[in-house]
Amino acid sequence: MLISILILSISIMVLRKKRTVRSKMTIPLSILLLLFCYELPLIGFAAQSHIADIYFEPRETVERSGIFIISIEIETVNNMESKKAVQEQLTKEHKDVLTIIEITNTMSYKNKNRTLLSWLWPNEKSPKEKMREDLKEYFGKEEQRLTDYFNYDQAIGNSAGLAILLTELMINGTFQNHLPIAVTGAINGKGEVKAVGGIKEKIQIAEKSGFQFMIIPSENSKEAENIQQELNTNIRIFTVNHVDEAVEQINYLNENI
Repeated sequence: MLISILILSISIMVLRKKRTVRSKMTIPLSILLLLFCYELPLIGFAAQSHIADIYFEPRETVERSGIFIISIEIETVNNMESKKAVQEQLTKEHKDVLTIIEITNTMSYKNKNRTLLSWLWPNEKSPKEKMREDLKEYFGKEEQRLTDYFNYDQAIGNSAGLAILLTELMINGTFQNHLPIAVTGAINGKGEVKAVGGIKEKIQIAEKSGFQFMIIPSENSKEAENIQQELNTNIRIFTVNHVDEAVEQINYLNENI
């Protein structure tokens, strides 16, 4: 932030000089202004000190479907000196904290770069919008039920793709389910299941919520295996590469449990 203010001050001083001076300073001034524009987005991130992953109640996609979306509430915390201080503050707010990460300079600059890119390419699709397109591609159209869901639920991200796709297949009669199953996984238009982030926290949420079964992407399998050993969880995790494999797992569970 100080760098940005300094750059802007120098630029203003140069603009007040005589025309001959200004002409000589055109290129350096342009560079300074570009640097200012680059530093400006970081001002909003300067106070951010930590990111906390917080328990978020699993949501059933459709009543009595048994398919539950596992999401994480992410909260950015400002001006905290330590993870312990963040933990204490969020605990006072009655929030169930799963993970706390200290924001580094590298993370701040990555956030800034993402902000700049969103300015340069404002029409770039969000993960949620891309998921919506993938679901439409898979089914060949978008049912009114999905349209209403996307318009209503602003909290979902692309990791809800597999759960939503499974729910639509179940409603269309592809399979039946009578068990509560935690589901996370991104999908593409071919029904392939892709990796998601926050798998550790999502397993913790599923475990805390009392789920016995969870379906995740195969691309997250190694990470999930390590997490289960670390946390000593009892939940049974099934990994899938395609939505068809998820349907097979659900059918198997319903027939054998």
